[in-house]
Amino acid sequence: MVELKSRQNSSIDSIFPLEKFSEYVVNDLPEHNLRNEVEDIRKGENFLPEMKMVEHIAYNEPYSVKITVMGDLGIYLVSCLKANVPQSEVSSIIDKLELLSLVTGVVPRDTYASYVTYNPSEALRTFSGDESEVGFIQQHKVSDDAIKPAAEKAFALQNYEYDKETRIAYLQDIIECLKVLRKENKAVHQKVDPKYFISLFRDYFFPITMNGQDYNAPSGVHIANIILLDIIVGTADDNYFATTYELLPYLEPSEQLKIQHSMKNDSLKKQFVKNYLTHKNNDDEIEYLKEIFKMLKYYRYVHQGLVTRYIRKQDNAVSHGTGGFPFDEFLQERIDITEAAQRDMEEAFKDVNNIR
Repeated sequence: MVELKSRQNSSIDSIFPLEKFSEYVVNDLPEHNLRNEVEDIRKGENFLPEMKMVEHIAYNEPYSVKITVMGDLGIYLVSCLKANVPQSEVSSIIDKLELLSLVTGVVPRDTYASYVTYNPSEALRTFSGDESEVGFIQQHKVSDDAIKPAAEKAFALQNYEYDKETRIAYLQDIIECLKVLRKENKAVHQKVDPKYFISLFRDYFFPITMNGQDYNAPSGVHIANIILLDIIVGTADDNYFATTYELLPYLEPSEQLKIQHSMKNDSLKKQFVKNYLTHKNNDDEIEYLKEIFKMLKYYRYVHQGLVTRYIRKQDNAVSHGTGGFPFDEFLQERIDITEAAQRDMEEAFKDVNNIR
């Protein structure tokens, strides 16, 4: 049995947890990818740590370090596969990712968590090193920061009792967060060059099959707080719920639990309508909820515009997003369900049973 150090005695660097291999991924791999230097990419395996070190990290280090390690291993795996290195030659990487998957609760490859959420700003992991890819990651981080308080406030409103003043304040906060999210999504146009996006780093976002299981690449569809907000406010329909179950393995366990909890409870849409029919004293809250639906729709228009500029206009042969879904259909469905939620509110006073 492997003897593991306790965390108190750990000398793991949280920024470069796999030491020389992490440094290689940050400093050397992007250049090798850009130049398609296959032999130099292969040589990265010389820096791989032994399984013993990964086991120590798996059982002793903080969650953020585990995800960072999965990012280092995952980015290298994807780079090897894109360079047509046979998967049989990188089986030791897959073994390490599968161990870490068991203790992190996310799929055994690079994920949104490793590429964006826990990607260290001090030593950003990228495929290309290009400033457009750096801007792409940084802008996603900013967008996540914008939407997180909205999801937290919505979760609180769905699950806890508050006085009317607090409920109104939370709804107003959600609206403001969505305005910021829309603004930050628009800012992608200033941070990311469309030609570099499609030619330098989007090609690294492809599905991988390991041990008979398919795993999709990191994607905007894996932004847990957007999923959570849709479910809680009441824009999610049955198809959305089905898609969400497919996405859960790509999300952190804490996110999975919150989402599953919210799926079992009445949405704010249904709660507010029921309350109105009983007490007729929350029409102002209903108006704020309608505004939230409108802001979600505007955010999706911006997202649709980004896809048009960065994918459709650059390569019209590309039809699927990195999360595995046909993006035209997927994005339009998201707009359609938001508009349906708005209509539901108008019809709610006729038939409350139609509200999820």
